[in-house]
Amino acid sequence: MLFEKIELPHPGYGRGACSGSDDAPYSGAPFMRAYCQDSADAPEGVRVRPAVVICPGGGYHMTSWREAEPVALAFLEWGYQAFIVDYTVYDPEEAACLLPYPAYDLARAVVHVRANAEAWHVDPERITLLGCSAGGHLCALYSGLSRQPWFAEKLGFTPDQIAVSAQILCYPVIDLAAGWPGDEAYAARLTDNPSWAATHTLVDAGTPRTFIWATATDGTVPARNALAYAEALLANGVDHECHIFHQGHHGLSLANAQVAKTPEYNQPHVARWFNLALEWLAECADLGQA
Repeated sequence: MLFEKIELPHPGYGRGACSGSDDAPYSGAPFMRAYCQDSADAPEGVRVRPAVVICPGGGYHMTSWREAEPVALAFLEWGYQAFIVDYTVYDPEEAACLLPYPAYDLARAVVHVRANAEAWHVDPERITLLGCSAGGHLCALYSGLSRQPWFAEKLGFTPDQIAVSAQILCYPVIDLAAGWPGDEAYAARLTDNPSWAATHTLVDAGTPRTFIWATATDGTVPARNALAYAEALLANGVDHECHIFHQGHHGLSLANAQVAKTPEYNQPHVARWFNLALEWLAECADLGQA
């Protein structure tokens, strides 16, 4: 297996990304971690694999390990090449709003995956984003901005270079006024753009197909965030699947014992989201929808 840590260009905001731990800030540029299976001896049909680009949560002030490497390794087991983006996060010493700088990091990561598709045995037409919590907000924001001409032009890319085929949003923040962050001052430091704050307003018929899930008892990011995005997808005819599990804390990640902070985070029923998402992605591929 190939593992690489790739530093991404500094986006021009603050000190950079997080270390990937839950409490240690990273003082350099954002980076991407690549986990790729060597497919040289694989049967011809699996030499080229789909990719998942993971944006962990962390409230835009750090990136959580629980939603990073364990998720990447789970996808790796099922034949995906996996990439984790430790994106730029909030810096209290910065005068500018945080967004859209993390979306620039994500664009550069997607471009890097596509540019190295042959070396990393990646199918460039099957790149899926996965975001948890604030990382879900980032993915939803990216899915809107990446289809706006100014975004690709600003970064010197073409729309095709930064395109993705699907997204998986896990208990995502969708609207900064829908329960998280709950601190208007912090929300204002994240963005002063109303459409970036409420990413469901960016949904249109061209939004990537989406798998979205949340729990009804999430006390941090209410499930109405996921429902608002699902309703927008439905209204615009975008292929999607939405699951609201009846109970579970925020930040469940894979919802299994491996990533459980306490026994209450080990939720076998909620853990089914992973296989459901894999099945959904496989059905999309079978239908020629990436």
